[in-house]
Parts: sequence; C-alpha cells; structure tokens
Amino acid sequence: MPAVSVVIPAYNEERHIKKCIESLLTQNFNDIEIIVVDNGSRDHTAQLVEELAKEHPGRVRLIRLDRNLGPGGGRNLGALHANGEILVFVDADMTFPQDYIGKMIEPIRRGEALMTTHLTEYVANTGNPWVKVQGQTVRGRWGRVEKVFRAVKKEFFIRHGGFDPRLHYHDDRTFFYKTGAKAVVVEDAYCYHNNPDTAKEIFRRNYWIGRTYLAIEYHEHGVKGLLRALTITLVRLIDIVALPSIAVWAVLQPVVPILNALLPAPAIVFVASTVRMKIVKVENLRERIVLRTVYAPLYRIIRAAGLLTGILTSLIFGLRVTRRGSIQGS
Repeated sequence: MPAVSVVIPAYNEERHIKKCIESLLTQNFNDIEIIVVDNGSRDHTAQLVEELAKEHPGRVRLIRLDRNLGPGGGRNLGALHANGEILVFVDADMTFPQDYIGKMIEPIRRGEALMTTHLTEYVANTGNPWVKVQGQTVRGRWGRVEKVFRAVKKEFFIRHGGFDPRLHYHDDRTFFYKTGAKAVVVEDAYCYHNNPDTAKEIFRRNYWIGRTYLAIEYHEHGVKGLLRALTITLVRLIDIVALPSIAVWAVLQPVVPILNALLPAPAIVFVASTVRMKIVKVENLRERIVLRTVYAPLYRIIRAAGLLTGILTSLIFGLRVTRRGSIQGS
C-alpha cells in the first residue's frame, strides 16, 4: 500500500489536470497514489485522467461521478477510497516542485503534526491579461499555523468526518470548525497555482465565494466580520452601478443639485478604484493601456457580478450558524 494518497477533486479541468498529475508523478517521494475525483465534468477531464491511469497503473486512479459534489465532497469521497496513511489534498490547477510531497508529509511522519500546509503559492499564469489585472504574482501564509491544510493523517481526517461540502468555496475551513486543529506551515514548501483567467472563471469563482461569504465572516469574526463583508458588498455594488448611473446622469441631466452630485458619484469611485489597481507583468506601454482601460474595468464588473449573485443566492436559500459552531444550509 502507498504511504501517501494525493486526492484531487476536478470539475472541467481539462486545461490543467494533466500538468498537475505529471508534476506529482515526478516527486522525489514516490510512494504515492493519485486519486482524481471527477465531479461530473462536461469536458475531457475524465478521459485525460483515464489515459494517465493506463500509463501509470496503480499510481493514478479515477473516480468518475455523474454529479458535482463540490470540492469538499470530492475530497471526502477520495479520502474514503484512499489507501495511504497520509492524505494530501491539492487542486487540479496546481503544479508542484519535485520535493513538495516529501516536505509536506515529513512533520506528520515524525509525529510533530497532524496536519500541514505550504507557505507560498506562486501564481502560474501571470502571462494572461485577466490575471495581470488581478495584481498577484505570489500568495503567502503569514502565520506558523493555519486553519486550512493540505496534508493530514487519514485516520484523523476520517474520524472527524472530513469537510462539510455545503460551504462550497470555503469548505476547506470546516475541518477546523469541527476540530479546532490547525495545520503546521511548512515554510520551505511551495507550489504553483493558476488564478482565474477567463471571464467565465472569474464570475464562477466569485459566485461561489459569495454563496457563503456573509456566513463565514459572521461565523469567524462576529458583527465586525459582518460589517466588513457588508462594506465589500457595497464596493462591489458600486462597481456594478457605476456605468448605468453615469449613463442616466448624461441622459437626464438633472437640475436637482443632489441628484446632479449623486448620480455620477459611483462612476467617479469606480474610475478611481480602477486607476489604483495593481497590474503585474506588463511588457510595454500599449499593453498597459489595454489592461488599464479594458481588462481592469471589465474584471471589476465581472468580479462584482459574481460575488453579488452568490450573496443574493445565499440570502434566498439561507445559511445559519449553529450553536455548536458548524455552519449548515437551512
């Protein structure tokens, strides 16, 4: 039996899944199995994994579902089918240096930790214009322990019931809600992770963030967190109404002073916020102009539309925080 089972939930990841698996197959620590849980993908994700499973029998396995259980549900199912004593959960759009698995599991194998996570994620696709206007080249964890983990002892994970998939984008926090256990940060471990690089992916990611955003903020930070979430929601709402409000102002040309001041205000805030956005990896002046005048404002609008749609959906269907500290759908 392998010592480590790497579990990868995947939904429509045909662009990334092969690179992800191949980077895991070349690890220095190679006593691993790779389990891909295909969450009802509508593209060629499952076929690509099947081909790799034939090339690497016993090392790559596919669990193919006809419906989407979400990332948390996919991870839980993969864990139940895993043979390794240690589980490593990764995303399908990640790739890894050859020493990644070895570094992540070492504190667990030495008995120094039940769970670990990496310190740094480098953004892999900074050549894409949508990614450039997101302003990130690296994402880091700043504490010695974290609520979110990547590697965990299988027995501990199964005993406590895994993740709560009802939290969608935030379901990786739910194991901490159940146990209070935090992951040790392995400071020299890192990986490469793709940011959303199409309009559809930007909307989809922010939609799923929005589905549980208010509940997570309230659960973790109380009223202060809820006020912060409402502030972000207001900023995103300004991004949405900025262009319509300036159009209304231009057409109506109101004579009432207060309307004359209020209608263009969202557009002024939107333009100021867009100008302040950090843009990375710009190669020339022409690209900078295109990114600043086209991609940056469109990114703000699409991001806002996704988040607000998710928040509205959550308010319609509801989330409640129980006294036991878990979050459940109502």
